[in-house]
Amino acid sequence: MPGPNLLIGNGEVLAGAIARAGRSGGPKAYPYTIQEARDRLRDGIAGIAEALDKLPDAAKPRSEGTGLITVHPAFLAKTQMPASVFRRAGLRSVGSRPVMVTPAKDARVRAPDGPQPAAELYVTGTSETFRQLGSMLMSDSTAKTFQDEFCRLEAVRFLDPTDRLIRLEGEDLQVPIEVILHGDSGDTLLLDSFKAYATSCGMQLNREKLFGVPGLVFMPGIAPRADLAKLALFTALRAVRRLPTLRLNRPVIRQRLTIQAPALPDADAVDDSLKVVVFDGGLGARDFSRWCKEFVPPELGTTHADYLSHGTEVTSALLFGAVEHDTAMLPRPYFDVLHYRALGLNDESDVDLYDCMRRIDAVLRAGDVDFANISLGPRLAMDDGQPHAWTAMLDGHLAQGRTLMTVAVGNDGNLDGGMGRIQPPADAVNALAVGAADSREFMWNRASYSCYGPGRSPGLVKPDGLAFGGTEQQPLILLNPLAGGLTGVQGTSFAAPLALRTAAAARAVSATPLSATTLRALMIHRAERAAAHDARDVGWGRFLESPDELLTCGSNEACVIYQGHIEAGKTMRIGIPVPPVALGVGLTIKATFCFASPVDPADPINYTRHGLTVVFRPRGEGSSAPFFSTGNYDTEQDLRSDAYKWETVLHKTANFAADQLLDACFDVDHGARERGLKVNNSDVPPLPYVLIATVSTQKGEPIYQSIMQKYRALRPIQLRERVQLRGR
Repeated sequence: MPGPNLLIGNGEVLAGAIARAGRSGGPKAYPYTIQEARDRLRDGIAGIAEALDKLPDAAKPRSEGTGLITVHPAFLAKTQMPASVFRRAGLRSVGSRPVMVTPAKDARVRAPDGPQPAAELYVTGTSETFRQLGSMLMSDSTAKTFQDEFCRLEAVRFLDPTDRLIRLEGEDLQVPIEVILHGDSGDTLLLDSFKAYATSCGMQLNREKLFGVPGLVFMPGIAPRADLAKLALFTALRAVRRLPTLRLNRPVIRQRLTIQAPALPDADAVDDSLKVVVFDGGLGARDFSRWCKEFVPPELGTTHADYLSHGTEVTSALLFGAVEHDTAMLPRPYFDVLHYRALGLNDESDVDLYDCMRRIDAVLRAGDVDFANISLGPRLAMDDGQPHAWTAMLDGHLAQGRTLMTVAVGNDGNLDGGMGRIQPPADAVNALAVGAADSREFMWNRASYSCYGPGRSPGLVKPDGLAFGGTEQQPLILLNPLAGGLTGVQGTSFAAPLALRTAAAARAVSATPLSATTLRALMIHRAERAAAHDARDVGWGRFLESPDELLTCGSNEACVIYQGHIEAGKTMRIGIPVPPVALGVGLTIKATFCFASPVDPADPINYTRHGLTVVFRPRGEGSSAPFFSTGNYDTEQDLRSDAYKWETVLHKTANFAADQLLDACFDVDHGARERGLKVNNSDVPPLPYVLIATVSTQKGEPIYQSIMQKYRALRPIQLRERVQLRGR
């Protein structure tokens, strides 16, 4: 009896570089004349200089301060973002944040009404350099290129100190806070200046726990509530916010079941060469020692039973998956697990979580991690405008596409007022953020406790997807030897490792190399989502549970994996295999592009450094049809006009009549930027990308074999010896 149809590899043979099409369009129309710009901006620029002069010297390192410059919504593309005029005046752009504005004027032919996505730039300099900017604005001798940049600005203002105070409500007299500085972790003058100023404000600063990412420095501490306003005067501060508490699994729902526990398998892992890592609360028993090794830092030898139970259950989910009531023996693990204890009793008295983050950072910094899961982190809703140290740290490690990491999105989804939004570091664009579904059955939805999206843009579709996380009525059953056998649990903490198990198992059984990015793309591509599901709740859908489902497809479809590279500033044409079918047959194309990208943490609105512009050509050269350019959210969360180009995941499905598809292909441009600005493409390494493309018939006509016969360079993926899949 023939086995199931395997996914098709080697798709990159259908791709090749082509000459990049010339860019059309005339000069950009500016919303304001230079005289209008002068009338609108001069008072704001002068106000920044005056405010800086009034600040005490101790509050302005190097005598510098920060202004907020709002860019008109029409000029957010990297080729249009103003920068030269700031450099000429002696100013530095040190970051950005998203903002919604209603411009006073708009020169675009089809300008939208009402508030629009725009960028606020953090621009730093002395009062003299801001006055120089004002002089350039008012001078008729200023070069036309600089005048044009002034005409792209909507507003200029001093960064009010109160803008830096975020979510500090409460009545506690001593407030545990996290400060974010614009700067470099090696800038001793800046750090010494801030420590001295913070001490004068009564703040106890934990400088020894400093954590730096490109452009930003994070530090924890405690400050008197009465002096927070004074602390916020320090001009290099980007934000001061309350330190979050730890999230492990909230709510804690654990039901001990009286069912006899199934036996452990008497077999080693299918592939013991994979390095699969869990960062959690530790293991409290040696029952999993055949497949799991625990690493315990000396300072975490003493811990809490709840931490151990949580870590054991997360590891159990990863090794054995969800357990059925009538299971007599657990399945053979696909891989071994390295469990790094990341927190203990010391962290309960040390509420900033920086030690926990550093332990994770140290393991990832050592490299060679194939898969990882994090089901803990700060308990706070993500903020569109302010980055988080955990997120920036993870995105930095994952930017090379070497590791597939799942991150639980948090369990506060039933909170109101946006507080139920996904929690860092689940907003990492290079990670797979996992929420909880309320059922494993055909009918399912987001579990009420599971945090919801959207993420920031780029990274808008978060969570990436859901896995079953259990509910009170239908708990997720896992083996927990600490609880005496089987336990019923619920939480995104357990959904995340279940999703990772599927992806890592696929790597374990496949003899064809499947990169971390390929598996991330496959998980998203094969996720199930009904039309009624809101992307804010479910992301791309509910992930498949087994590698069998992930690596096989039906006879009415062909799922092709493309793994290639695109040079910056170049265009790749990627052919889509179209089956030979009769006229009138309806075809569906589902496509998922995925890549990993370095990030600019200080520039949330320009967070990713790489992007893809994709044009679908259903009939080859000269044709085009909309595909990825439409958003997944309603108007208030729509991407700005070009922002979808900078998403690390593009995913869409479209229907066609067979006669509409002839030489169908995607033309893909690779664009690169840094801090939202143009870069020299010759300095940018080629971008590894993955495309998963599925062509299927709408009424079930078989096409798998006909595609394999027509496109003989394609090859089904290969499995490891002695591995057999059950199919679909």
